[in-house]
Amino acid sequence: MARVIQPFEFVEPSTIDEALGLASSEGSRLFAGGCELVLSMRRGLARYNRLVSIMGITGLDGFRAHPKHGLEFGAQVKIRQLANHIWVGKRWAALHEAMEQLHPPHIMNMGTVVGNLCSAVPYYDLPTSLYAHRAVIRIGDASKVRDLPIDDFYVGSRLTALKPGEMVTSVFVPPPVADAGSAFKKIYKARRRSEDLHKINAAAYVALDAAKEAIVDATLVVGSVGFKPVRIVEAEAALIGKPASHATYEAAAGIAAGTVAPLTDAAWVEEIRSEWIRILARDVLEQAASRARSRHDPAGDAHLAY
Repeated sequence: MARVIQPFEFVEPSTIDEALGLASSEGSRLFAGGCELVLSMRRGLARYNRLVSIMGITGLDGFRAHPKHGLEFGAQVKIRQLANHIWVGKRWAALHEAMEQLHPPHIMNMGTVVGNLCSAVPYYDLPTSLYAHRAVIRIGDASKVRDLPIDDFYVGSRLTALKPGEMVTSVFVPPPVADAGSAFKKIYKARRRSEDLHKINAAAYVALDAAKEAIVDATLVVGSVGFKPVRIVEAEAALIGKPASHATYEAAAGIAAGTVAPLTDAAWVEEIRSEWIRILARDVLEQAASRARSRHDPAGDAHLAY
């Protein structure tokens, strides 16, 4: 049930140093779009005396999408900006699909990708897709920036690896190789208890050899099954060197279904959940490989990036 948000101080500093200083006091929090923050405050799950907006800080609105050099976006970049960019859809399809399926749609206009990541909500879709793309989180303070693989960004339930006095300044997503594709899918499910996650999602990245017959690299990720997305490294290893075929994807999906730890004490629910994981894993691998096969990537295309 929604509640009235309690009074708070709103500040919008112009530098990272000023923002981190204001957010360091007890009862203060940094925020960007504020989508998850407002929802938590309305539900009475969080209360802050001071909210520090990063949207007035200079230098956090950078956005570059280049098929050869990668994708990088600052902490102020809205989800809609990424979703509307032609190269994001062409080269980082899993991320693009995750953004396009966000609900309600106004989240794309208000929310930022960095804010979505930093909320550390277990059932969010964007982290799962960025795991598949092997994104790098760039974390900074007033004087330096450090890079952290997204695999190491989440350390507990709604907890990130950010230290006091730090914030995420940008995210870098490496460019896919020439014969590679990616995909994202999700399934909604009924909840037996209030703490149950209401969906399962999955994302994959598949790279093929020059003949487009064998898999040379792969990432398979399942989300909404714990406090962070889970990379199925056993399935990834099993895919390398294998033919890009339906049987290969089925075998890897079976590994994924058997790898993810149970979330429920009801055997029949666990059986259904494992089957959903298997289906999602198979489908995203098949879709990613299909995109890798059909990809047209002449070197001359690079000049079209902007």
